[in-house]
Amino acid sequence: MKCKAVPAALLGMLMLLAAGVPLGAQAGPQPGLDWTRVSEHDLDVASVFLTARDRGLRAALDTMQRLATRDPLMRAKGHQLAHGVGRYAMEKQKDLALIGECTPQFQSGCFHGVMEGYFLQGGTIDRASVASVCAERGARGFERMECWHGLGHGLMVHHAGDFRQALALCDALEAAQPRRECQDGIFMERAIRAIGATPINAGDGPGIGHAHGAEGHEGHAAPSRSAQPQGGIGRITAKLAGARERAQLCSGLDEGHQPSCWAYQALVLLWKHWMNPPTALRGCDAAPAGAVASCYQGFGKQMGGMTTGDVPKMIEACRQGDPAHVTDCVLGGVEYFTDLDWNIEPGIAFCRQVPDGSKPRCYEMIGARLTLAHTDPAPVRAACRQVEPAHVRACLAGAGMPER
Repeated sequence: MKCKAVPAALLGMLMLLAAGVPLGAQAGPQPGLDWTRVSEHDLDVASVFLTARDRGLRAALDTMQRLATRDPLMRAKGHQLAHGVGRYAMEKQKDLALIGECTPQFQSGCFHGVMEGYFLQGGTIDRASVASVCAERGARGFERMECWHGLGHGLMVHHAGDFRQALALCDALEAAQPRRECQDGIFMERAIRAIGATPINAGDGPGIGHAHGAEGHEGHAAPSRSAQPQGGIGRITAKLAGARERAQLCSGLDEGHQPSCWAYQALVLLWKHWMNPPTALRGCDAAPAGAVASCYQGFGKQMGGMTTGDVPKMIEACRQGDPAHVTDCVLGGVEYFTDLDWNIEPGIAFCRQVPDGSKPRCYEMIGARLTLAHTDPAPVRAACRQVEPAHVRACLAGAGMPER
């Protein structure tokens, strides 16, 4: 959905939390703003967009990082805000080279937002252009990986939420990792829309409308109140339809797409069964056999976000499902901690606390993530030497390095 936003970034961002309405849904300047409802957090968010406007994207991300040290909401919503700032900066600059200003902070949301902004500008998108868009973006593996993930988000935006059109372009990528990351971006975007999460938009360019319900049904933008079913029966019908759509996000997909879809269906399950891990994990158990492990891993990653990295709570939640998949769930915790800013130390600290039976695969994944964070094998090997002595070999194996 392309909407005009409030022209002034400051006013728009103040209204975001004061009125509870995403700026992308604003049709124009809003009269009668109640300034008594403006919080310190609103001002913090506004200052990020003003910095992006006046000093550029990297300076805005630095401002976010500084503000997050004293603003808990900034930390909690940092990924969404980084998406929004990336889109905003791309709308202003209209040059994909802008992605070079992104940093891995806030789970690399800037990379994803810049890609969304790129595809919001329109133009012809075909297999050739999709294959080349991330080819030379960043020297380190995680930078290209985040670009490919952002590509999935961007294709969903470009195709107005039609995930099948977007998926066809991801599937055309030749290499397995870009293909999977792009698919993950699509299914993450789809899950976010399914639970009705709203984006943070600012400026005069197009915004993104996230809606309740799965794509491929009627409309992709949040309907206005006048368009919603009226009366108790209408509301109940709409609620049941939304629940049915959320439950069917992965239905009808072929076997190859099920793992990626179910990795993000875990987000929907946790949203549906709020902080009830046993019930959410029973939903994972119902996935096709080849996707159960992916759902558990996705659950582990989402629990990291929902508990703000509380390791004992994360591990306890993982233990409340099928014992055969506890380690799959733990691997999601590794993802959570390493993806925060691609500093591997929090992931290593996490692996030290997981159950002994999960440690080998936990450290293998650390090794694999290290190769994405470093182009030089020396720091990878050095980091693996810092893990628990019994698991140095597992870390090196995950990095594809021989022990010597």
